Amino acid sequence: MGVRFKISVVAAAAVLVAGFLLYLARGPSGDGDTPYRGPLASPGTPAAGSGGTRHIALNTQPADYPRLKALGYDLVDVKPDEALVRGVPDGMRALLWVGNFTCDAFELPFDAFARAVQRYARDPKVFGWYLSDEPNTRECPEVAGEIRRRADHVRRHAPGQVTFISLTDWPMGPLTPARTGVDLVGLDPYPCKGSARTRAKCNIDAIDRMVRMADEAGIARRAVVPVFQTFGQDCSTGDKQYWLPTQAQLRAILARWDRLVPRPPMDISYSWGHQDRWACPALSDASGGARPDLQSIMKGHNTAGRS
Repeated sequence: MGVRFKISVVAAAAVLVAGFLLYLARGPSGDGDTPYRGPLASPGTPAAGSGGTRHIALNTQPADYPRLKALGYDLVDVKPDEALVRGVPDGMRALLWVGNFTCDAFELPFDAFARAVQRYARDPKVFGWYLSDEPNTRECPEVAGEIRRRADHVRRHAPGQVTFISLTDWPMGPLTPARTGVDLVGLDPYPCKGSARTRAKCNIDAIDRMVRMADEAGIARRAVVPVFQTFGQDCSTGDKQYWLPTQAQLRAILARWDRLVPRPPMDISYSWGHQDRWACPALSDASGGARPDLQSIMKGHNTAGRS
């Protein structure tokens, strides 16, 4: 997908609407559905000194925030726009989308990005910066250096805010935190993929496959952000490869991630809202009735251990 991460905002001006539509054009990629025949990844250990896991569902709009908050989500994805950041409700914080998808141009040129960092460096509503979605260093090796440049800028000018990228099963070695300076790395296998005949069984071991790729690249488990598949393509205009997990399948996805990356600093549900090509139905549809009630499962996951 690219988490495909991705991101939705309501824009009052036409320019923001246009940017939003371009952003939503991103979608799934990679070959994480390839049957995994290697050893399973070893269990992980909780991130040291973790202050608890932050939860975000991508492709949301301000009208969704009350429902998201009720389901235990405490981050929202928005662009660095004054009205959008100001609209983040109390109890939630913003992950600012300023990145690129694969080898595309970045959402903001560097000068505009630097101005955004200056503006939001001390804003208590800002959690961090989403710098890139599935960068593909095989096709554009220079993207790793640009991510490094931006992560270094955030570290110097916005200490305490996190930098984040998401990766798929393309080469990860050039994109590790040690090489790019980012704080957190999302991994986005989507196990429920294939023909209609295969829907009884998701390839849960695809999660192990991607975690092992990250291990071998040198990405520490404490920096890993799990990405959960909460979308299908039954009503999308895409190639209909992915299906919305059943309740049992989503529980299996969460259980595997919990074994490999327990209590991560952040996790992601992709996707809450629709993307014309990539994600429909999505988690916003999955509240029971004609769709499985995945929202209740995510609420239980997101709120486990809270008083």
